Amino acid sequence: MNRTACEDMEYLTPTAVDRVSNYIKNMIIFKELKPGDRIPTEVELCRILNVGRGSVREALKILEATHLIQIRRGDGTYICNPDDISFANALLFKMILTNTSMDEMVEFREQIEISAVHLAVAHVQPEDLLLLKENISLFTACIENSPSDYAQLHKLDMGFHRLFAACMKNKLMEEIYLLAMDIFSPTILNNFETGQVLGADAQTTLISHKTIVQALETRDIHLGVHGVWQMLDIWKRWANKKKE
Repeated sequence: MNRTACEDMEYLTPTAVDRVSNYIKNMIIFKELKPGDRIPTEVELCRILNVGRGSVREALKILEATHLIQIRRGDGTYICNPDDISFANALLFKMILTNTSMDEMVEFREQIEISAVHLAVAHVQPEDLLLLKENISLFTACIENSPSDYAQLHKLDMGFHRLFAACMKNKLMEEIYLLAMDIFSPTILNNFETGQVLGADAQTTLISHKTIVQALETRDIHLGVHGVWQMLDIWKRWANKKKE
């Protein structure tokens, strides 16, 4: 049965709970509330928004569950520190529970990586390049001297991605990129554990990192995208091997 235009408008009308939640979110977006700030009390929110106390409490519980606010009993409610907010585990489990396919995960990572390359090429600084090259040197030494130390290899690989994320100079994209890497981290760890850098893959793993650094150094987006494809080719191959 088709919905009428009036029913659609009614469906889109925010509830009292939505109004409270959106009010607090907008105060954060427009910098009226910052990390550590105390938000208006329940009584004040009821008066400002003309809603019931039950709606205010339900909205606050939802915001607390997403780690946007912290309710301190007997003290008040405060905006959380951004460093304490992480949605990686929730998104990871959602992907698992909704049976996200490997192809979808590859496409997601490819788009994230390519977008990151565009920003990093535009904004990378000399000090970023120095840190990335140092990481590659440590990674090379680990492959040559301790190729079976998969925990250290994984740590250095994830460190490379964190340094790469910092090259973007965009806090929002950096958070999204690091979120993606948190999601793929278990697969990457498993790849090293099952011998990714042994044999021919020792060179291909390094080459992809070196290609990306060279792209950043020369401000070459096309080379950067090529480096992403090199990296994804290794990851896809080992992820598919895990499924067999």
